[in-house]
Amino acid sequence: MEPTDRPDPVLTDVSSADPLLDAARPVLARAAETLNGTPTALLLVDHQSRMVARVSADATLERRLADAGAVSGAAFHEGAMGTTALGTTAEVRGDVVINGAEHYLEQFRSLSCFGQPIIHPSTRRVAGILCMTQVSAHLNPLSVPLVRGVVNDIAERLLSRSHSDHRLVIAAFEQAAERRDTAVAAIGDDLQLSNALAAQLLAPADFGTLRLLVEQDDRPPAITLVSGVVVDVHADRVPTVAHAAVFRLRPRLEDLPPAELIHTPPPAAQTATTVAICGEPGTGRSTRAFQVVPRDAATVVDVPGALLDGTPLDLAATLRLARGRGQGVVIDGADLLDDHALRLLQTAIGARTPAEPPIVIVTGPADSLSPSASALIARCRRRTTMPPLRQRTTELAALGQQLLHSREPKFELGTDAADALVSQEWPGNLAELAMVLGEAADNAQSRGSRTVDVADLPDGYRSSSRASRLLGLEQAERLAIVEALETAGGNKSNAAKSLGISRTTLYARIRALGIRS
Repeated sequence: MEPTDRPDPVLTDVSSADPLLDAARPVLARAAETLNGTPTALLLVDHQSRMVARVSADATLERRLADAGAVSGAAFHEGAMGTTALGTTAEVRGDVVINGAEHYLEQFRSLSCFGQPIIHPSTRRVAGILCMTQVSAHLNPLSVPLVRGVVNDIAERLLSRSHSDHRLVIAAFEQAAERRDTAVAAIGDDLQLSNALAAQLLAPADFGTLRLLVEQDDRPPAITLVSGVVVDVHADRVPTVAHAAVFRLRPRLEDLPPAELIHTPPPAAQTATTVAICGEPGTGRSTRAFQVVPRDAATVVDVPGALLDGTPLDLAATLRLARGRGQGVVIDGADLLDDHALRLLQTAIGARTPAEPPIVIVTGPADSLSPSASALIARCRRRTTMPPLRQRTTELAALGQQLLHSREPKFELGTDAADALVSQEWPGNLAELAMVLGEAADNAQSRGSRTVDVADLPDGYRSSSRASRLLGLEQAERLAIVEALETAGGNKSNAAKSLGISRTTLYARIRALGIRS
């Protein structure tokens, strides 16, 4: 995006902002009377920086704002509109003044703005951003007290509504918890409840997973808890209350211990003569390989390492050496080999007998391989696909807790931290998660705590308001676009063609769904 660009507004449904609007409407109406006769407007966006209200008594300013994209449902995060007192305020979570020339896009440089976040008094989360906009090169400092007063009034009305919502959530929970043989939990905006059975099952971080499910229409039938227990989940939304649901949880008899979340290989793979393990880097594919062939009983070919070091690879000699030692072979990063080496491996795999130790081929995702690499893994008797972390959101809190326990058994993952973790995209998969939690654990330890809170997470990992808050249909759409982009190697034209949509529509959905591209 260049300063001279005039991006078309990316419009999304903002019906989920109704609680904010209900609280803000009468306050904004009173403020509009105060602003009457001045070239000033009040703009309101929700916690995702989507425009939900615009108030002004100046017709010329109204037209200018509409032409600039300040319309209902328009995205105003920094990726969509650059530096503004709406998107930038959301990023810094504090007051921001943007004078005319400080705007990134030229279309806003005749305006000066003051933005202040609306912090929900109960949840302490950003409920929205209020911005006062004036036609001026510099903001009139006398505007600031007016904005602060409006923000305070909206926050008070949010608190009043929150108390009413609490009563409804508690009533729904009590009704569901009448049966004492069922584990019952409830989630509200700043409320989490559990009966005795649920309290025995749920760790604090599990509420982050439950919160992820609140808005989803296509909820999974089961989730994995921090303890490693798999539970069937039935959820009922609380009528008229946003972001609230009551959950009934039933443990499965075949639940697994926590160590198996990352490390358990499929039973068949342990006895297969030839095994292909496919997945993105960081998904645990190498770890899985050494469960098929223990590291101390394996001859290992590290293809990426050899290429980086400039070490020549002699696969034929390596395979002969392993056979002489009676060892299995792990070829890590086999998809980086040239066609000659891949054809050699195909021959070796085809000739492998059941009496010999396994050959394990580790590659990237099956749908991204070259024809020669695809032919190689097709010759393997067993194939295991390691799913990327973005497809394991209902297990993410449990995985995070396991990684923390591997560092220090007394560490616990806090609810807000788990809520933030399930909101991330994790392109680096488990390796990235381990790095983030390692830094967070250091931060928690430095302040003398064994609970990792959201503030302990590195910058950029503390948000809990993006993709995980999308509705089920949007989640499915988002996943389809991400997978199409990956298949197309990031080429948006090819991705749009495979999805059957225009390139313009694809760009709009990428911005609306918070996809990093």
